[in-house]
Formats: sequence, structure tokens, C-alpha cells
Amino acid sequence: MQNRGNKLLLGFLVFSLLILLVSMAYRQDPSTGLSEEKVNKENPSAGLGEEKVNKGDPSAGLSEDLLNMNPNAILDHLSVGTKAVGERKISLESYDLKVETATHWKLPGRLNEISGLAMTLDNRLMAHNDEKAVIHEIDYQNGVIVKAFQLADIKNPENDDFEGIATVYDQVYLVTSSGRIYEGSRGTEGEAVLYNIYATGVGRDYEIEGLAYDATQQALLLMCKDARRADLKEQLVIYHWSIDEKQLIEDAHIVIPVIEFTRHIKGKEFQPSGIERHPVSGNYFVVAARQQAIAEIAPRGQVVAVKEFPAQWHRQPEGITFAVDGTLIIADEGSGKKARLTLYPISENR
Repeated sequence: MQNRGNKLLLGFLVFSLLILLVSMAYRQDPSTGLSEEKVNKENPSAGLGEEKVNKGDPSAGLSEDLLNMNPNAILDHLSVGTKAVGERKISLESYDLKVETATHWKLPGRLNEISGLAMTLDNRLMAHNDEKAVIHEIDYQNGVIVKAFQLADIKNPENDDFEGIATVYDQVYLVTSSGRIYEGSRGTEGEAVLYNIYATGVGRDYEIEGLAYDATQQALLLMCKDARRADLKEQLVIYHWSIDEKQLIEDAHIVIPVIEFTRHIKGKEFQPSGIERHPVSGNYFVVAARQQAIAEIAPRGQVVAVKEFPAQWHRQPEGITFAVDGTLIIADEGSGKKARLTLYPISENR
């Protein structure tokens, strides 16, 4: 019996060694001799699903490895050039908000009431209008709509007062002014995607005006605009809603007196219309449509900086997000004209 046990143990060890050798050989690129890790660093598209890339599917998803990465590490994964951006100290002062440094695109008529922007992990820009749960993917390099899908039970998209959008891996989230959160998967062109809906309760006290994702807390940021009670006015509030628990994170909300913003700009009001977390600094960037301004806020609520946009280019800034290289992207509603997408690169001199 002992000899038989020894033979079984020896066989198991030999089998384990073979598995190890095969896995090592598999990780070696047969055409270049480079390891998988080095190939991925030099080839930004290496993380995409091979089948979808070959078919040219614009909705090609991320590989399982990339989906499981910490979103804060995506900058390092995609390209060497972007890694250099990630190593810089980026803030609102890093962007020259000047007409001559920006790129502007007029958007198609169906996006005249564009409200929110969000960037996916694979650097695809998502946008939505105010009243219908139709989500558009926009090529921000030329302002062209790549595809559109909708959150719908049967055929027609859901109707509501949508105010913000966020993406978390392959999921898309919309928030309404009353604080309801819609959750669905990223769809293909023309697809009607089933969704879940969650009541946050925030709408009882505030009108919600923006949505963003904070990967460090695995939470959605719900930015409040107008208070519904007199004792809550004159302050900007950001709530945190847990992706995992599907509920507000207790005692995690941020409260900032409005005067902390207005001391830097003209007027006595700062009415936020969009929010996004910066992929490098981790700070929150907030735009205010009526004041045509943008502010940077530290996660604990400290107002870092506030700037005004060039008024001639920003009639009504409603959406904000960042490309993977740090480019600041702003969406303006049409206000009777064409909606506009504006891109501000990081200044080389800041």
C-alpha cells in the first residue's frame, strides 16, 4: 500500500510539472519571443477580445484580465504615452480653458439636449439626452455617433428626467432628477437592454443633477443641485451609492457651502450640472451650466479650484468626463442650436 501511495504522489508531481511547463510556454509570444506582459504594454489593443476585434465590432469588450483590473491602473495598461500622463500631477490648473487650445464638434440633432457624459474603461464615450433612456456612443475624435442602444422593457425606451450617466465595467447607470438609478448592460447598435431600477431616497431632499463612478469606493456619486427644504439650501451635496449593496453608504456624503465656489467666480450661485472623477488625481470635477464654470473638489470636500469657461463656446455645459489620456471633455446642450462637444487637452506647460 505504501509503494502504491508513493507512485500516486510521484505521478501527481510529474503531472503538476507538465502543467507548469505548458503554462510557461503559452505565456511566451511565439512570433516575437516577448512575454505576455511586455506585449500588452507595447500594444494597447492587446487587451481586447480577439474575436470581436477581428470582426470590427465597435462594441468589442475588454478581456477578462482587463475587466478585473483596478480601474486606476488602466492608464498604465493602455499605452506608454498615457503612462507618462498618469505620472504627472494633474489638476484643473493643468487645463487651459481657451478657445485656441480646444477642439470643438457640433453634434447631430438627436443629441441637442445632451445631458451627461461617461467614459468606459476601453475609452469609449457614452452620452444621453434628458428625457429618454437612449445611450449614444460618440467618437470624440470627430463628433460622429458610433451606435445607440436603449434601456427598455419591451421595445420603446424608458421615459424619465435623466440627469447623469456612469459606466462600471460593462454596466451603464443613469440617474433621474428624483434620484432613481437605472442599471443595464452596454448594448449593441439598436439593442433594447433590460434594466434594473433602484430608489435611492435622495430625491426627497434634493434634485439630482449628476452621476459619476468612484472606483476607490465602488460607489456612484450622486450630485445634488436644488434643495427641496429651506434648511438644506446654500450647500452642494454629493451622496455615495454602493454598487455592491445597492444602497446609499451611510454617513459618506459630502456637504460643501456654496460660498466656497462663488468666492472664485461672478455671482452668488453655483448650480452644478455634471460631475466626474478624474482618472489620475482622483479628485471630483463639477460643471455648472448657468454659471458656465468648472470646479475641482477633493474627495473629502475641499474646493481646490474654480474656473469660468469661455462663454462663447459654452452656452450650457451639462456633461463632463475625461479621456484615458486625461483630455477634458465637455458637452453643451444646444439651447436652440446644435449641441456641442469640446475637448481640452492637458497643457504641456502646466
